[in-house]
Amino acid sequence: MLKEISCPYFKTGGHASNNIQFHKGLNVILGASNGATSIGKSTALLIIDFAFGGSAYAGSNAVSHLGSHSINFTFEFDHPYQFSRDTARPNEVVQHQADGSTTTMPLQDFTSWLATQYKLNYEKLTFRSIISRFFRIYGKNNYDEKHPLQSMQSESQAKAIDVLVALSGYYEQMLPLRELLQAVKEKSKAFQAARKYQFVPSAVTKESTYKENLQKISDLNEKKFQLESQSNGAINDSELKKANLIDELQHKLYEARLRLQEKERRLHRINLNLRLGVRPTEADLDTLATFFPHVNLEKLTNIEQFHNKIQAILRDELEAAKTEVERELPPLRNDVLQIQKQIESITPSMAYSKEFLTAYSRIDRKIHQLEDENKIYLQGKEIAEEKKRTTAYCEENSQILLHKIEKSVNDKMEEISDFISEGKNISPIMRLLSNNKYTFETPNDTGTGTNYRGMLTYDFSLLKITKLPAIAHDSLLFPHISDENLSKIIELYASEKEKQIFIAFDRYNNYGDHAAKLLKEHTVLTLDSGSQALFGSQWGTKNDSER
Repeated sequence: MLKEISCPYFKTGGHASNNIQFHKGLNVILGASNGATSIGKSTALLIIDFAFGGSAYAGSNAVSHLGSHSINFTFEFDHPYQFSRDTARPNEVVQHQADGSTTTMPLQDFTSWLATQYKLNYEKLTFRSIISRFFRIYGKNNYDEKHPLQSMQSESQAKAIDVLVALSGYYEQMLPLRELLQAVKEKSKAFQAARKYQFVPSAVTKESTYKENLQKISDLNEKKFQLESQSNGAINDSELKKANLIDELQHKLYEARLRLQEKERRLHRINLNLRLGVRPTEADLDTLATFFPHVNLEKLTNIEQFHNKIQAILRDELEAAKTEVERELPPLRNDVLQIQKQIESITPSMAYSKEFLTAYSRIDRKIHQLEDENKIYLQGKEIAEEKKRTTAYCEENSQILLHKIEKSVNDKMEEISDFISEGKNISPIMRLLSNNKYTFETPNDTGTGTNYRGMLTYDFSLLKITKLPAIAHDSLLFPHISDENLSKIIELYASEKEKQIFIAFDRYNNYGDHAAKLLKEHTVLTLDSGSQALFGSQWGTKNDSER
């Protein structure tokens, strides 16, 4: 737990050592009875959040006025651990050893250490992503009373539900379901991409085409049978392979010759441009003057000088292009030669005519093509069915776990709500509709005070029934709630004995003697206006000379 925070800039009244001591249960930052503002209540909570690895304090108004400074803090688990963080280097944490030595670590390592100490180590979830949403402090913008599960409005509902699942102790059961579903989705996506880019046959996309292919295959097999009958028997496999290979090589030869011819034509165009150029001669200009007596030959000459410069640049580029094409030609010629040699090396059978083998091999290849297309179509259907089955299985089992969490939270919220309202008010209800969607509301009541009360009820419920180690509630969350309900909420906070609750509170005399007594008993820091503010002054007020 957080044991102590200190800072040389604190002006905390009776705390001469400029430190704040904390304990298990409720820890109150108590403001003025008249509700004085800008005295450091929210800032004190941000500093607590800073000790838990948060970063909002580093950009706060306090740092703007005071400049960079260090916050020292101590956590106590099996024994005390002392640390410090400088607002100028918020991504580093310094650990202080008993012998005076120090060790600097990245902030991520520190928060991972906290996760281990609080037993909140989860794959793909950080300590801050879990705890930050429950430190509802002005400046963090995480107090949307209508969506209390999310740390901020921009966070997805799926991420918020992930945190709830982890805190509830079901993450290890839920993660394999998520991974299984993700794997089958990626498999389906990869298969669709392979078809899109034609890495596999993609001609058959529906059942009707599949059946048409079956009929074509049947017809082609009949043609094969007829050819075999004409040749007095089945075709020898080796002869068929030869015929197929010759046909394939001839197709490759055709493509290789096309590539070679294109390069040769390009080389011819380059040589033509190099030989002819585009420069007009002196005779060309004289002829032009004959037909157009008033033409400005001097201007044309100047223009032509510019063209000459351009021509020199183009010539260099043409020479480079010529060199490149000449380098590419020999391999292309060699390709053509090698394919021709391969074709010549295959000795056709004397038992079958060339025409017969060509016709037979083309039918055979077409049959294999259609069979491959149908095979891929059936494979796609199988993957789609697998995705459908896996999705149903994962969603069904995930929903069972979500329902357990939902019931546990709702039961606890109802218990807490009955305590706060003495059984008068309807409890807030959370519905986990899926892995990525939830609702949170108090039936028949959408008032602001009800929504804030629901959010505090949710936080305290999770503190009681999950691994959540601490919550922090700023004073801005309380004014919307009735005095009667708020008095019971204070009593509820004070009942916690094991985990930590940090709250900022003012006007403590407005909620009855019992509530005021509890607040005073659990106060760790008292703040007021003027010199009794957290840092000894209120930056928003005028000094004597200004007044």
